[in-house]
Amino acid sequence: MVTITSAPNEELKISLCGRLTAENTPETQEKIMASIKTPSKITVDAAKLEYISSSGLRLLLLLKKQCPDLRIINVSRDVDEILRMTGFDTLLTVERALREISVEGCPCIGRGQYGEAYRLDRDTIVKLFAPNAATVDSVKRECQKAQDAFLLGVPTAISYEPVSCGQRLGLIFELVDAKSVWEIVMADPSRVDDLMPKCAELARNIHRLTPAPGAFPKMVEIYHNRIDALDDLFTQSELDLLHKMTDSIPMRKTFLHGDFHQGNIMVQGDNLLLIDMADTAVGNPVYDTMGIYMLGIRFVKTFPPEISKKVTGLDVQTVYKAWEIFRDHYFQDEINFNELEDMLTAYSELRYLTFWKIFSLTGDFLSNEVQRIKKDFLPQVNDYIRRFEGILQQDL
Repeated sequence: MVTITSAPNEELKISLCGRLTAENTPETQEKIMASIKTPSKITVDAAKLEYISSSGLRLLLLLKKQCPDLRIINVSRDVDEILRMTGFDTLLTVERALREISVEGCPCIGRGQYGEAYRLDRDTIVKLFAPNAATVDSVKRECQKAQDAFLLGVPTAISYEPVSCGQRLGLIFELVDAKSVWEIVMADPSRVDDLMPKCAELARNIHRLTPAPGAFPKMVEIYHNRIDALDDLFTQSELDLLHKMTDSIPMRKTFLHGDFHQGNIMVQGDNLLLIDMADTAVGNPVYDTMGIYMLGIRFVKTFPPEISKKVTGLDVQTVYKAWEIFRDHYFQDEINFNELEDMLTAYSELRYLTFWKIFSLTGDFLSNEVQRIKKDFLPQVNDYIRRFEGILQQDL
């Protein structure tokens, strides 16, 4: 009926199963109360709880008095209905269990590094994460970010709910009948002429949005956390240089997509939509500009043409043309384009580093990149910060 475990941080986890009725609640309560000392948190896992009576509800109230931060997680629809009908969902922090779905027989409409997308029906798709590529909390955060961005006015697909599919996690989205800018330009490179001005206007529009304080994480903090995760590759003094470079980007209160590039920009008729809202944040618009620059110009400058085309899907001439059109339309005020691109070349290297753990780089490629960064990039960081301070202070 009840299993109790303690975590090192003094969190008490209580797992309930079966039916919690007047007959067995007293015994369950006695066992639970004997285990409570001074826990900082109590979590009740109701994944296997089938029914809860008034006696069980009174036990929850007693636990709430012991720990105001009491959480009840993995609540089934039947138990959730009881909690809602009695008003307990307003007294307690209740997290429903994820709805179980199946993609058997559903067409796969896309594959990527982190999983696949399946069409569920006429109106919805599921973004199914690869095993171990996401946690319940991270999927819920992405869902909430997408919903908050939509309400803020960002053109994006509706995000409905996190789900489970066997041992994997997923996120249900509105089905958007669209293709990415990348897909369209790969099929017809001449489309950069009409699509890149629209991409620039999209970027300008979302960068005019100012979210409420705390609605989204700060991009500077995301970068600092990702840099700290590189401690197995760089010394502390080298990491300090990367932190210093991150802090040299002036803070803004602007909405950021966080992974702004042609693959995440969808064309739906005459309109553009953004997908993949997992990295949305607030900060300086230069972070988004670095995204489109890094997956374009940086690659063709760094890697041989055959490798850059494999990554970008485009030939070198098209990559340069796409960037130049975007640059000319996005940076409409007077700005030294040579200085701008030198700054983006330097700072997109910083952005590239923050994606190493996400890309799961390994082997000789990672070793060679580490040595390249140590030799060619890190010794220049202080010079980059001094040189580009002026341009970064501009409202780009």
